Amino acid sequence: MTKQLIQKKLSAAMERGYFRSIDLFAGCGGMSLGFDRANFKSAAAIEIKDDALASHKENFSNCCPDGYASFSDIRQTSPEQSIEHLTTQTEISHLDAIDVVIGGPPCQAFSRLGRAALWRLAEQDFAHGEDERAEYYLDYLRYVNSLKPLAFVMENVREIGKFVGRNIAEEISVTAEEMGYDVKYSLLNAVWYGVPQLRERMIIIGIRKELNVSPTFPKIQFKYKLPTGYSTSRAGKGTHEVLAPRDHYVDHANTEDELLEAVTAQEAFEDLPAIKHHLDGRAGKGFKRDVMKMEDYANLGGRFSKLMRSWPHFESNNQFKGHIIRYTPRDYETFRRMPHGGMYPEALKTAETIFKERLKKLEKKLGKKLNNDSEEWQELRKSTVPPYPVNRYPNKFRKMWPDHPARTVPAHIGKDSYSHIHFDSNQARCISVREAARLQSFPDAFEFSGSMNKQLTQIGNAVPPLLAFAVASQLYKTLIHANTEYKSEVNSKADGQLAAE
Repeated sequence: MTKQLIQKKLSAAMERGYFRSIDLFAGCGGMSLGFDRANFKSAAAIEIKDDALASHKENFSNCCPDGYASFSDIRQTSPEQSIEHLTTQTEISHLDAIDVVIGGPPCQAFSRLGRAALWRLAEQDFAHGEDERAEYYLDYLRYVNSLKPLAFVMENVREIGKFVGRNIAEEISVTAEEMGYDVKYSLLNAVWYGVPQLRERMIIIGIRKELNVSPTFPKIQFKYKLPTGYSTSRAGKGTHEVLAPRDHYVDHANTEDELLEAVTAQEAFEDLPAIKHHLDGRAGKGFKRDVMKMEDYANLGGRFSKLMRSWPHFESNNQFKGHIIRYTPRDYETFRRMPHGGMYPEALKTAETIFKERLKKLEKKLGKKLNNDSEEWQELRKSTVPPYPVNRYPNKFRKMWPDHPARTVPAHIGKDSYSHIHFDSNQARCISVREAARLQSFPDAFEFSGSMNKQLTQIGNAVPPLLAFAVASQLYKTLIHANTEYKSEVNSKADGQLAAE
């Protein structure tokens, strides 16, 4: 593409007043939401999971003034098909339709949790190297190559920099560079941008070389001393966090002049009413939950709560929904007694103590000693102690700290919520759907489709909207700067021509 064509595309977006985006592997729309707030309008989305795609359509089908379309399988949808509604309605070419490509190819094969699951299924080491989901980034690049956007932003787990001895992030960067993009990638932590959660993500940004601007990453805005185990805890001295070659890697550590304190779990939940009805025996297995039930806020809340209630285009009207939980009667007393920050070993130890206390009471009531092969003993243990092996899933349970951000919310939260046990011992439960959404920074008026489990899976899979907003805002500034430089160049040439005449 010539420089004139790229500049024409940029000028058209400026005249239009917004950039058109396509979201690949869109999920429910966490990335789209952040970009929407920064004035990138979602014109198309591709997502293979029905419930997640339904959520995206519900929230973004009216987002782009030029129209919206959604598709399921990226390998059954050509780039031209994905934007046909734009090219036919606005009579533009497919090269003019999309300004920015965003999205995060499936990360199961890259992530540590995903790798472990694949190993168990395949019963061999390095099975993740054979998982076809590890090559979906090639489909992403196919769209970039065909649509020729002004820029692209790809999101993935940090392990994309260390995958079976390869640095996939570097390979993507080199390929995109050959396609005409200036590319950089960096590890960012969501907590740096106001998300009440420690969540590391690799962000890869490419900008057309014709624009003469380089990708940059948003400055760190919130301070928090990251615990050991997070690569971003070594920001500014962490080049070893990706494999060589790493020529396009940015070891990001730039901060704003004044940093805010990280948002804690307690701040994230402070205006949400307590849930205790499960503790009086009214709710258990088979108890009907209403995902659409509206709730009143408990109070006005603080800065973060107000942001979640007043997100542009997603303002809540003094009520919200999704404040529903899983019922696990066996674990309530364990949840109550567990220490903050306690994981499965602490949960199991707590449950064993409770079991001994209950066994003593039962034996006193029955007037006899119970052997561990008796029906009464077995039933009591089953109703008190979780059965999971302590050496295999040490972090299966975790009780949150109230005065710290939460740990990473995983997609597995759609199967059980033990990874995020509420810090309030008086509530003795796992977090609700709404609380999980808050930890990811989804505004309260964002609509999730499907059952409770499906909604939780969508939340766990999503890009935190506030992280996406920070990246999108920085990209927006860069593109505006490119447009300003272009106008300056055009004016200079015009002045030169006038002077020559």
